[in-house]
Amino acid sequence: MRVTIYCRVSTDAQERDGTSLDTQERACIEYCRQQGWQVADIVREAASGYTLDRPGMERLRQQVRHGGSDGVLAYAVDRLSRNQNHIGVLFDEIAGAGAKLDFVTEKFEDTAIGRFILAARAFIAEIEREKIAERTMRGKAERARSGRLPQGNGKGCYGYRYSTETGRREIDEAQASVVKRIFQRYLETRSFSAVSNELNEAAVPSFSAGRWYPLTIRRVLTNESYTGTFTYRRSKRVWRRSGVTGKRRSIVEQRPPEDWILIEGASPRIIEQHIWDRVHLVISDPERIHHRITASNYLLKGRIKCAVCGSGIVGQTLRTKGHDYRYYRCRHVYDRNTGHSCSARYIRADKLETVIWRETIQVLSQPELVLDELRRLSAVAVDTGDADRIEHELQAVIERQRRLVRLFAGGEVDESLVQEEAGKLRRQRYSLEEQLRGLTQRPVPVSEATSLKAVCEALLKHLDVADDEDRIAALEALQVTAQAASNRVTITGVIPYDAPEFITQPSRIRCSFNGSAPVAATRNGPMACLRQRSGVHA
Repeated sequence: MRVTIYCRVSTDAQERDGTSLDTQERACIEYCRQQGWQVADIVREAASGYTLDRPGMERLRQQVRHGGSDGVLAYAVDRLSRNQNHIGVLFDEIAGAGAKLDFVTEKFEDTAIGRFILAARAFIAEIEREKIAERTMRGKAERARSGRLPQGNGKGCYGYRYSTETGRREIDEAQASVVKRIFQRYLETRSFSAVSNELNEAAVPSFSAGRWYPLTIRRVLTNESYTGTFTYRRSKRVWRRSGVTGKRRSIVEQRPPEDWILIEGASPRIIEQHIWDRVHLVISDPERIHHRITASNYLLKGRIKCAVCGSGIVGQTLRTKGHDYRYYRCRHVYDRNTGHSCSARYIRADKLETVIWRETIQVLSQPELVLDELRRLSAVAVDTGDADRIEHELQAVIERQRRLVRLFAGGEVDESLVQEEAGKLRRQRYSLEEQLRGLTQRPVPVSEATSLKAVCEALLKHLDVADDEDRIAALEALQVTAQAASNRVTITGVIPYDAPEFITQPSRIRCSFNGSAPVAATRNGPMACLRQRSGVHA
């Protein structure tokens, strides 16, 4: 029997229960040896067991769904999930695929009693998780009421040092002078970019000893701690499902004022109140807010790279004679914050969006392009050089994740910075793992052209009446990306091959075109065949 081994540890308590990834993996491999089973794959990840929205879990479910393994083996029930409902979902999926679910440290039979025991143990694990979370939050609240900063808050705030003896901040005079300079220069320039450029030109190191960025300046200017105020439990992070894509997303919600805990003296004053008030009058100026660009104005946000330098492309609105004109531009055009520069021209947003949408529709109208590509690639050999390169990049990302955890554990960075950077690293790691699996697993020829054509027809029928919100959802589901310049654009995207519910169906086939001939294809990655078009001008 071919078995997929699944190992997981929590990001916030990797060694809490004494079962690290390595020890779990060794125990599972030994169990397979004793049972005479063949290890088909090993999935390892560090993620919370409270949600099934994890890259490793998604990979495991796809393998079982498509017959990649005959069974799933984990060290214990709570390694799969700490939510009893999720355990039930996984059990049904695995049983429905004709596979077997087993655990190294826990035994059960595939009977009503066995399933009850499984659900009960999962319920106990869920209760334990809630108890841990409740104790942690209660401990932080008591610490705050005693006048000390809760763990994870305030240890990494520019302008201060954290005192382990008092549990409070102390002013770092050198950094505090920079904070005062930031507030004063912003009042004079009214520009986040201007202030960050001045600090970089003066070689003033940021908190991480790197460069200053406009967003960093904004965060300093909106950090109320510099006025001598520190409020705990003002906000909370919750999970919500998006109305467009149905995905669960983490958002920050404001708590009611009665839940707030003001910690007196925890953060000494650096900025006088009248300066703070003047700065925030500028930041909250209705004219400035009116001209801010919203994400909804740019359908391709986060999906396009510069064809000249490979950097990300962002949206920018230019106002001329009272009219707004939308453009996409490389983030390094006129960029003085990173030291990079790019010669790419601006691209008219309406033209670029029209081209990409038109080509997406055209490829869906010609599913034979995908079929021809998959048949051609069925005999293509794997490039081991690319696999080695991707593996090297993947190990580098994993090491950066470990380093970030160590910095946070040591109190050297604050929680908001960790969450932002951890999200970027998680996406990079998932992308590299997808690429690596695509190189190491041979593409599977598609034998049923009728099925793929039916999928494309269903997609076209849905997209014919799509509004802007639907288009954003479609681009997300089809994973459309592009490399663009003012005179050319190369587009790649996805087509599901199992069912027409393209927004929720994770199974798909990958391939891409650069205008003349297909260049890549794998079973695991979801790329549809899209073709290059020229003629998009600024």
